[in-house]
Amino acid sequence: MSYNWNVYKVFSGGNRAKAPFAVVEGDDCESESFGAMVQKNLEEKFGGKAALTKYKIMRADLPQEERVDDEERKNLALRNRVLALKLNALGLDLQNKRTTGAMVLSSDTNWKWQWCILRMASNQFIAALSPEFVAAEDAQAWMKNEIELLAK
Repeated sequence: MSYNWNVYKVFSGGNRAKAPFAVVEGDDCESESFGAMVQKNLEEKFGGKAALTKYKIMRADLPQEERVDDEERKNLALRNRVLALKLNALGLDLQNKRTTGAMVLSSDTNWKWQWCILRMASNQFIAALSPEFVAAEDAQAWMKNEIELLAK
């Protein structure tokens, strides 16, 4: 059975373009002949530069959005909740500041791993939200423990 396939450009940062830059028709996206056919089609349309372009192929009749794993989304929300509670306990007024929480290893944390609050655009250190850890795995384990405490 033949399908239409949307071809999306993948940027160097790994993000996919919102709109497809080509549509090709073919049977099976997994076969080598399909890949060669797409490459030939792109080279005909866009010239030699198409060979240098990274692309993602998705069947046109299926949903085009890429869904983040629900479990991953849930864990991120729980992590953000823990960090927000820790930030509130510090009593800092960051209402009009764009901030984010992250696990950091820098001179601000004495070159130890630590969960911190940072300015969004510059990643400037604002405050530490956790104890210091020698290993990143220990910092992850601390966060997992804090999430479990939240659930109780």
